[in-house]
Amino acid sequence: MRRRAPGVVTAVVTVACLAVLTACSDDSAASTSTDPVEVEVGKAFEWNGFAVEEGWKVTGVDRAVNMESVTTPEVSGTIVNEADEERAAIFQIVFSTDGEPVATVNCSAAKMATDQSMSFLCPGLSATMPEDYDAVVVQEFTRETTPDTSSS
Repeated sequence: MRRRAPGVVTAVVTVACLAVLTACSDDSAASTSTDPVEVEVGKAFEWNGFAVEEGWKVTGVDRAVNMESVTTPEVSGTIVNEADEERAAIFQIVFSTDGEPVATVNCSAAKMATDQSMSFLCPGLSATMPEDYDAVVVQEFTRETTPDTSSS
């Protein structure tokens, strides 16, 4: 009677278990994680069950503010709703240098059905176009609030 080496049996069982787990996982379902994700300008990415298609861009828009000219960032591209429900896209893109934010733009797209795509626009009206940045992060939309310092 021939006996298999214990290491071979363990390896075969491990591979079989991994194959079953992989087959049972639902990789086709869109990830709806809202954790911040670092992205590269122009490269496709997924966040919160949305997919931003390759080719999105950041451009500088010259605006006049208080008689002064300022260049603000504007992000645009195409987004797809990969979730199983109709919903709108609302998120922020943060540009940073050495871990410090240098510009934040708020992004949105109207309600979309599953697998519907549309253009999105992120006007950086309250930001100045960063001259340089080393990271771009997509994150949940947050409102900056100032704590109430008045006494009651």
